[in-house]
Amino acid sequence: MAESAKTLGIIGGAGVGAAAQLYVEVSARYRAASAALPQIAIWNLPLSDELERSFLGAGADPAALAAAEALVAQGAQRLADAGATVIAMPCNALQRVAARESERVGLPFVDMIAATVDAAAALGHNEAVLLATSTTYAFGHYDGYGIEMIEPSADERSQLASLIARLAEGPPPSATELLELIDRLRRPQAAVVLGCTDICGLIEADDAPEVVESLGCLADACVQALLAPAPAASAA
Repeated sequence: MAESAKTLGIIGGAGVGAAAQLYVEVSARYRAASAALPQIAIWNLPLSDELERSFLGAGADPAALAAAEALVAQGAQRLADAGATVIAMPCNALQRVAARESERVGLPFVDMIAATVDAAAALGHNEAVLLATSTTYAFGHYDGYGIEMIEPSADERSQLASLIARLAEGPPPSATELLELIDRLRRPQAAVVLGCTDICGLIEADDAPEVVESLGCLADACVQALLAPAPAASAA
């Protein structure tokens, strides 16, 4: 691999196995496109179970959010020090924080939410049902991207939160359970967005038409960022 090849820095730890899954998917897609493996560095945030659970409740409290932001800042710096040239984070709830900290350390950021909304728009709809954590809903992370995001009812959100929590605490939900929930939440003429990376990968694409997985969209965007030509140097 050329010495000038880009290095993807992944901020992991927020979400069960999301960083590992992103690593696998980026590696496979990059290899399919270039017949080589990518350069990847991962920094796993040491999030406590209590802190992670706070993001699944009614929304992270200020103290929990501040603690998570400090860890993300540390992760971005560690990746910059390790030689990353672009940063991504497979967590919807902390996406804006990761974008801000990537800018602070002077590195471009792969925007998972923008990539996910673009994929939903490509299906031809201007609405999508958003399946996400309470924190993602509370902070409106998917607002302002040009597609109206439909939030489930309070009861439906409670069911979704319980399903997501089981991925960390067990017993893990089955693909059938997620598919049944998706079918209950579907709306006419609207896509479905899995805006929580914890539940991405549970179902097969063929079993869930017009369902957009944020983690898969991030993997595609990361490969595009790694393969994009470097900007030409300006003349002195």
